[in-house]
Amino acid sequence: MLDALEILMNRRSVRSFTAEQISEDVLERIVQAGLHAATAMNRQSWHMTVVQNKQLLEAISGSVAAVLVQSGVPSLIERGKSKDFSVFHNAPTVIFVSSDGTHYSIADCANASQNMCLAAAALGLGSCYIGSFVQAFEHGPGKPLLEKLALPKDYSPIFAVALGYPKDVAALQETSRDWKVSFVR
Repeated sequence: MLDALEILMNRRSVRSFTAEQISEDVLERIVQAGLHAATAMNRQSWHMTVVQNKQLLEAISGSVAAVLVQSGVPSLIERGKSKDFSVFHNAPTVIFVSSDGTHYSIADCANASQNMCLAAAALGLGSCYIGSFVQAFEHGPGKPLLEKLALPKDYSPIFAVALGYPKDVAALQETSRDWKVSFVR
C-alpha cells in the first residue's frame, strides 16, 4: 500500500474504465473508508448506495444526457448527444452518497466521497468524484430511477464515486496544476 501523502498528491480522476468488476473485499474496504470519514458532531448524515447494475447506471446516464440536451447550452447539448456519453465514464461500480439534508450533511458527504476516492487510489483502482448526475433524478424519466436506489426517507443523492480499473494508466500521471495558495503571516 502507498504512503498516505503519496496517495493524496497523486490521486487523479479517471474517466475511462475497463469492464472488470471490483471484488467484494476491495469494495468493502472502499466503503469502510467512506464510512470512517470525518463528520460534523459525528452525525454520519449520509447514506451510501453501491450500484453495480449496468442497466441502471446506463439508464441514469441516459436521463442525464436528456437533461443536457434540453439545457440550451451548446457545449452541454453536444456532450449529451454524444453516442459515447456516460456520466459515470462506464465505471462498473458507482457509489451514490446521499444527504439527509441537515446543515453539515453536504460537507459530511463530500468527506466520505473523498475518502473513498483516496482508498481506491491506495488499492490500485481508479475513481471519479461526480456531482453532475443529480439533475437526472429531478426531471421526467429520471424520477422513477431514484426509487431504484431505495434511499431512506428524506435522503437525496448529491455525490457519486465512479470506481473501477483504469483503462488508460497514463490518465493517472501528473497533470499541470494551477495552484492558488496564499500565506498570511
